[in-house]
Amino acid sequence: MKIRNIEAIPVEVPVRRPLKMAVATVNVRTCIVVRVTTDDGVIGLGESVLARYFSGESLASATDLIANEYAPVMTGRDPRRLHELRTLMRRISVYNHGARAAVEMALHDVVAKSAGIPLYEFYGGRSRDSVPTIWHVSGGSAGEMADEAKVAVEEGYPLVKVKVGKDVDADLAATYAVREAIGDDVMLLPDANQGWDVTDALRYVRGVADAEPGFVEQPVARWDLMGMAELVRKSPVTIAGDEGIFDAHDLHTYLAVGAAGAVVAKLMKAAGPIGVQGVFAVADAARIGVHFAGMAGQTSISAAHAAHLALAVPNLRFGSGISPQYLADDVCTERFLPIAGHFFPSDAPGVGVEIDEEKLARFRVDL
Repeated sequence: MKIRNIEAIPVEVPVRRPLKMAVATVNVRTCIVVRVTTDDGVIGLGESVLARYFSGESLASATDLIANEYAPVMTGRDPRRLHELRTLMRRISVYNHGARAAVEMALHDVVAKSAGIPLYEFYGGRSRDSVPTIWHVSGGSAGEMADEAKVAVEEGYPLVKVKVGKDVDADLAATYAVREAIGDDVMLLPDANQGWDVTDALRYVRGVADAEPGFVEQPVARWDLMGMAELVRKSPVTIAGDEGIFDAHDLHTYLAVGAAGAVVAKLMKAAGPIGVQGVFAVADAARIGVHFAGMAGQTSISAAHAAHLALAVPNLRFGSGISPQYLADDVCTERFLPIAGHFFPSDAPGVGVEIDEEKLARFRVDL
């Protein structure tokens, strides 16, 4: 089996309503869809959300890199040589984690389909029956966010993420309002998206302790390891790294200076499933919990990929943040969505989702 073709397809898909974070407000998700076809007709799919504020990538940069750099040297190679191809992409380009992740996902889909097994079996089989995921609340008043969170919990979501990172007093009020609305049994995960300096972050994490969050996510800038380390030392709640920890090497660094008590793993950060498995391995060795997130508004392709891996990994202490439910539409024939706050990956070979060609054409961007 050899790779015959690699397509990079840039799309923009609208979200149901604006996603408001400390660093950006998102009205549309820009995603790179990758389709790998082999000489015996197996088709594999991958996708990554691309966000300049997060990884620095754009649709133009990812499309050019995949079509003009990766594809020419990967065509004709055996897609089953996953580590070799991962190394090849890393040698061609530094960073570009989202572009690399989309290609690597598609290759994994090819390999699992050719073996006739679902991806979760390729990853070692089930560790759980389903994958719990979150509902995000952001923007609006404390009361509005609390009302939204209450509805989500009534629908079965076992985790609620609150977007904070702006005004500390307002964020504390919103966090406590949400906690009161969702009760004590639902995991609460405030996410600051690098929004504070250390002083404000300390004020928030000390003030939020009685709300008993699972963790507070990336309170300060990704480059501020000493700031994160100070928070870990002084905070009464767990501090998780996200934007500062893309892969296992980053996690090693954060742990070496005591800058993380938990980690947020993502396929698009770790450049694909192999990289995510590395993050889990380091986290397991350090005995810290993992939140296996996606990007709010990802398509069903990357959501299904993440859910298959999340079904298999043992360490899912803080659940998942796989989040295709925020898109207004999708590029797949059947949307992969949570049921009562849980994902149930397909038992079909591979990732278990298929492209809707009409929708793919509708959302495709001309660069």
